[in-house]
Amino acid sequence: MKDELSVFKKHLGEIEGVSEFKASTICSQINDANDFIGALQVLDLTLKKIHQSLSQRTQSLDDLEKRNLDAMASALIQNCSFMGTALFGNIFNVYVGKQLFEFEISNPLLILKNSDYKGVLAYVEDKRDEIKGILSQIGNALISASDINAGIYGSTTDFKSLFK
Repeated sequence: MKDELSVFKKHLGEIEGVSEFKASTICSQINDANDFIGALQVLDLTLKKIHQSLSQRTQSLDDLEKRNLDAMASALIQNCSFMGTALFGNIFNVYVGKQLFEFEISNPLLILKNSDYKGVLAYVEDKRDEIKGILSQIGNALISASDINAGIYGSTTDFKSLFK
């Protein structure tokens, strides 16, 4: 039986292996895109909470209240993760089709070394806008990919006629 299989492989090649590779590549791209989108959504929610917390800091508060808000923002950053991976201080990238999407985020509180809380808030707002833009671009890339597939596999073919 092994000899027969090796004869088939010799003459037909590794057809099954090629199709499995393509399928696993496509599946990994889908998983990667879903993970990328999920990580961006978690980051956006965390950035929103940080923005709300630090926006309160600009109001007239006593030092204890300001420290509590700082601690809350720091805890949000430290606990922000997706599937066990810390999200702040990372670069994320994914291919959707042939288009590369990339996102980099640092700990926004590190801006305090060179700026004030307004600088941190500006960074948070910029990153939230960037996330919205990337999610929109990914959506457009997925729609255009499905339009291409619809053209190839569209409903213009009458498959019932194939069985007559």
